Amino acid sequence: MEHVNPPRAPARAAFDEKSNEHNQGEKLTMRAFLFLLAAWAGLHLAPALAQETPPVANETCQTCHVAMEGHKVNPYHSDCLACHTPEPKHLVEGGRGTMKLPAADNCLACHKSNDHKRMNWAFAPHKQAGLECRDCHGVHAPKVKDVNIGMWKSDRNSQLCMNCHKDVAARMNMPSHHPVKEGGLSCTSCHDPHSGTQTALAGKNSQCAQCHQAITGPKVFEHAPVVEDCTYCHNPHGSPNRRLLQLAQPMQCLQCHSVTANRHATAGALNGAQMRNCTNCHSAIHGSHSDPKLKY
Repeated sequence: MEHVNPPRAPARAAFDEKSNEHNQGEKLTMRAFLFLLAAWAGLHLAPALAQETPPVANETCQTCHVAMEGHKVNPYHSDCLACHTPEPKHLVEGGRGTMKLPAADNCLACHKSNDHKRMNWAFAPHKQAGLECRDCHGVHAPKVKDVNIGMWKSDRNSQLCMNCHKDVAARMNMPSHHPVKEGGLSCTSCHDPHSGTQTALAGKNSQCAQCHQAITGPKVFEHAPVVEDCTYCHNPHGSPNRRLLQLAQPMQCLQCHSVTANRHATAGALNGAQMRNCTNCHSAIHGSHSDPKLKY
C-alpha cells in the first residue's frame, strides 16, 4: 500500500515561504558586504602594497639621494645595491634606521683581494675596537673635506686620525714633535691603520730607522735599550724636552744608570751625575764603534 504524505496545512506552507525569503535576503546582504569590503581593500590597501615592493635599482635610489661627489671619481662605488640592502620600509618611508650600512666584511669582499695592506685587518687595533671601514672612509665623498687651522699644512689622513686620538693631537703642539702638522710627515707614514704589530715581520725600531738611518746598527758597542725599543727614551708624538726625550737630561739616563757616584761624586750632598748633561761625555748613546762607555 503506497504511503502518501498528508497535505501541509496552509499556515505551515506560508511559514516555510517566509523562511526561504529571509535566508535569501541574508545571503544577498552578506554578498553585498563582501563586495564592499573587497572594494575598500582595493582602494586603500593596493597602493600601500604596491609601494612596499617597487623595483629597486640605482635609479630608484637617486629619486631621493642626489648623486654623490665620490661617485664621479670612483666608478666602483657607483652601484648602490653593491653595498646597501634597503628594507621594504626604507623604500616607503625612508630614514637611516631602515637602511643596512656596509660592514667591514662587505668592503673586504672587494678590497682584500687587490690590496695586501688590508689582508691583516683582523689583527688591527681598529678592528679590535669595533670600528668599521665607514667610520674612517667616506664611501660617497671624502670623510674630511677641510683641514682645521691647527693642521692646515698637514694632510686629510692625519686630520682624520686627530679627530679620535686627541692625546696625540695635544702632543703634536709640544715644543719637540715630529713635523706632522707642518706637513713633513703623515700619521700613516709610521702607522698602518689596517694592520697590527702582530703581523709585522720587522721590529718596532725598524720603523724609526726608515728615516733615522744614521743611528742604526749594527754597532761594535751597542746600547741595550736603543737596540730593544726607541720609545724607552723618546716619545715619537711629542715632548716638552729636546729631541723627543721622555724626560730631560740627566733624569732620562738616571732611570737606568742610577749608581754613578763612584765616578761622578761631588763633595756636596747631591750626586755629581744629577748636575750634568750626560751626553756631554757619553755622546754615542745610540752605539759606538770605539768605546764601550759609548763615546766616539
